Amino acid sequence: MSETERIVIIVENQVGVLADITGVLAGAGINIESMDTEVAGQRGAIIMTVNETDHALSMLNQAGYKAVGEDTVVIRLKDEPGSLARVADRLKQAEVNIQNLHILGRQDGYSLIALTISDRAATETALKEEEIL
Repeated sequence: MSETERIVIIVENQVGVLADITGVLAGAGINIESMDTEVAGQRGAIIMTVNETDHALSMLNQAGYKAVGEDTVVIRLKDEPGSLARVADRLKQAEVNIQNLHILGRQDGYSLIALTISDRAATETALKEEEIL
């Protein structure tokens, strides 16, 4: 994972969301430097870096989007009993506090989960590379 500050936006999976979000940023003069998207059922996550993180977070939240800063990671887990418990236990052992957890949805045998965590470096060490988006 990059050390660049990232923004994660939790969205409903519907037509026009990406156009609306990029329009908000364009209207504020904010340049998108990188962007990834992931959909799980009716929810999704847009993960991006921009040239003005604080301004972008402010504008996106004012526009009604749930946008959070760099201490949020989005993980993809097999949709099976115990997957989340195993991840939570690994983070507990690494002394990472999960401050917020949002299950974005499930699709094709996987769950997409956004976590706000206390320690990014410890989280990256505790989780498997293929689990982190």
